[in-house]
Amino acid sequence: MRKFSEYFTVFFFYRLTGIILFLSGFVFYLFWGIEYSGWKDSGLISFVVPLILLGLLTIWLGNEKEKENRKLIKK
Repeated sequence: MRKFSEYFTVFFFYRLTGIILFLSGFVFYLFWGIEYSGWKDSGLISFVVPLILLGLLTIWLGNEKEKENRKLIKK
């Protein structure tokens, strides 16, 4: 059985933050579009796109940092 500290690492929180940002942007866009039929609203897109991109970049950053950490541990 794995320890608590093996699951909740810095990399886990990078990914968790990225997933929260990504999903909040996607869900906000989806519900705003359904509620107000504003699928092409530039204000909506200018709010949602940075959320989604920051989410994806944060997930990527967590994965890259974990790979780098594993390489350092193997040496």
